[in-house]
Amino acid sequence: MTPPEREPSRRLRPVRLFAGVLCLLLGLALMLLLGLGLLGPAAGVGGSPALVALMPSVAIGVTVFALGLWLLATGRRR
Repeated sequence: MTPPEREPSRRLRPVRLFAGVLCLLLGLALMLLLGLGLLGPAAGVGGSPALVALMPSVAIGVTVFALGLWLLATGRRR
């Protein structure tokens, strides 16, 4: 029998794994769309270079991807 303090984390494990996989796929899709040029910069570019203009969008994609990795890594059974 498992200790009672371990019970809530056991119930949330599938939700955490699903959210992790979803974040990984969303981050990859966002970076792929940015790489193919189908998704432009989030803000008006003005006179700034293209790489600087894409930096916020790429940072969001990388952050979502990292969040998915964290959710998967901490949701595994030890």
